[in-house]
Amino acid sequence: SVLPSETVDSYEAGLKTALADRTLFIDGSVFYYRYSNFQTTEQQGTVFVTVNAGRAESYGFEGQVSWRPARWVNLFGSYAYNHSRFARGARDGNRFRLSPDHSAALAVQFKVPAGPVTIDFTPSVTWQSKVFFDDDNDLPALQRNNLVPDLVQDEVQGGYALADARLGLETADGRWRFEGFVTNAFNRKYIKDAGNTGDALG
Repeated sequence: SVLPSETVDSYEAGLKTALADRTLFIDGSVFYYRYSNFQTTEQQGTVFVTVNAGRAESYGFEGQVSWRPARWVNLFGSYAYNHSRFARGARDGNRFRLSPDHSAALAVQFKVPAGPVTIDFTPSVTWQSKVFFDDDNDLPALQRNNLVPDLVQDEVQGGYALADARLGLETADGRWRFEGFVTNAFNRKYIKDAGNTGDALG
């Protein structure tokens, strides 16, 4: 079947500023998206079909700060609030897939000269709140048409934080750079995706 076109009206306003003799930079923006005829997928037996989920909206804030209190250190921080929800139909109130309400990051870079090279070290932490992997938010009531109905809402990832670090060495002329890095330093286990065709089998 042919569905009505999905359309979105988007509005955004932001501000950028430099303070403290251009050692402190602050950026921020607010946004609002209004969707009509939001297209998503729905399972019918073993087949996934595109359906019209009606109206949806997303609004929030994004901001970041960069501060260099001394020549050898630079701090970065960011935060985003993203309220994305369906506003009509069977999915009324559901969250968008892979869309955390809150996410944040914090990092600091230390940079010091050591003879003919410069050494830098950058530890960082990122965090996000919980996410669902499907627009149906794994609700049993919305999965009755599956080949084997999914009766448990368990395909969700709770909030989690990841710690990373980078160590670099660079020549004075910037021609050569060597770098080592560690990601997910504390071996945090988390789900990147779930469900999909597996939902057809319950």
